[in-house]
Amino acid sequence: MHEGAELLVVCFEHAWDTKEEALEDMEKFVQEDRIALVAVEPSYQSKGIGTKLVAILEEEVYKQGGIIIYLGTDDEDGRTSLSEGDLFEDTYEKIKNIRNLDRHPYAFYEKQGYKIVGVFPDANGFGKPDIWMAKRIKDK
Repeated sequence: MHEGAELLVVCFEHAWDTKEEALEDMEKFVQEDRIALVAVEPSYQSKGIGTKLVAILEEEVYKQGGIIIYLGTDDEDGRTSLSEGDLFEDTYEKIKNIRNLDRHPYAFYEKQGYKIVGVFPDANGFGKPDIWMAKRIKDK
């Protein structure tokens, strides 16, 4: 669990200031018997590991009867065009024309079949939206 907390601090440096804070959250995630997030160390990204992890997650959710996976991917550091300007103006047009400015993970999830289903403007401060994505994993 300690290695997982270290990985969270490396991959999500804006979310946890210390390994101890990340470890506290890791312990909560395990106690709640749920998968809250999975991270791939930056030096191992773009090697298919994330794609395999997402496929495993989707299969597990499918086996347990889930039909949709929702995920949030914040833009706290200006890595998408959604962080430019006021997202309360022309919201849907901005979502439709989103651009990836600096390897934001939403593009990875799009490659896995996820679609942007909404945003929360300024969720993390002015110009720092939450981007919500979803994928149906079970047909009707």
